[in-house]
Amino acid sequence: MIAKPHITCILNPIAGRGKAKHILAGLEQALKNSSLNYSFHVTTGRGDATILARNASVESSIVVAIGGDGTVNEVACGVMGTNAALAVMSEGSGNDFGRMVDAPKNAKSLLSLLENPSFKKFDSGLIRLTHEDGSVDDRMFFNTVGLGFDAAVAKKVSLIQWMRGIPLYLTALLQTLAGYQPHFLTVTRNNETWQKNYFLLCVGNGKWEGGGFMLTPNALPDDGLFEVCGVTGDNILKVVPILPLVMTGKHLGKNHIESFDTASLIISSEKGFPVHGDGEIFGWKVKKTEIRINPGSLKVVVPHN
Repeated sequence: MIAKPHITCILNPIAGRGKAKHILAGLEQALKNSSLNYSFHVTTGRGDATILARNASVESSIVVAIGGDGTVNEVACGVMGTNAALAVMSEGSGNDFGRMVDAPKNAKSLLSLLENPSFKKFDSGLIRLTHEDGSVDDRMFFNTVGLGFDAAVAKKVSLIQWMRGIPLYLTALLQTLAGYQPHFLTVTRNNETWQKNYFLLCVGNGKWEGGGFMLTPNALPDDGLFEVCGVTGDNILKVVPILPLVMTGKHLGKNHIESFDTASLIISSEKGFPVHGDGEIFGWKVKKTEIRINPGSLKVVVPHN
């Protein structure tokens, strides 16, 4: 008899403002009642999911991230470069990576996915950040990196504890708008360099960020390219009318919007700017970012077509 593949589930109990904690007992019971060969872990702190996923990838063919985009990022960092595949159950506040893979939102759907998985190879992104204090660090991202306004929104999101989903991100967006100033950025792509004021630059491996905003609606996670969306200008009032269009990806081609594809990008500024990756703050006063794509570097569980 051939042994069934082993699956490891990693749940972040504080994901979704504690929403994930409330499904823990029911999910464990559903797994016990299934025929799956599995183990189950609950994280206890930041970075825990990466360590658990790296260890699990030795014996598991699939490692499941149960939480939001931050949990997905940590688990993906753990399984990338191994033979294990990433699966996702959406239990966070934004769940933007989950949208990309049509991730299950309940135990029944998760079991169905795991019992009959299909796989794809996704790209990932590497960003090297040079901070205002001169320190340098590398971070991985799997959905989007945002510079400027959307990073400031991500920080505001982390401070609002009583909301989830689109209402949370809309509230944070409106709170961030007041008095927000653009950043004068130097951007280099394929040996072409330009400078201008940006309210934000979003580098997308996936279509969605911020709980469902389609800033990069044409991004594909397996084509070897990022889609980049920039919102330019120096007057936030001229940009505000465009914001509702971002919900459906209809903002491309409008005034103050630029979009292009690239496999690498360098962004710098004399003054530090905020940066987030997959919804988590990577740096608040960053002077330079160097971003490049790693094609086909992450094995992901996706539904059958």
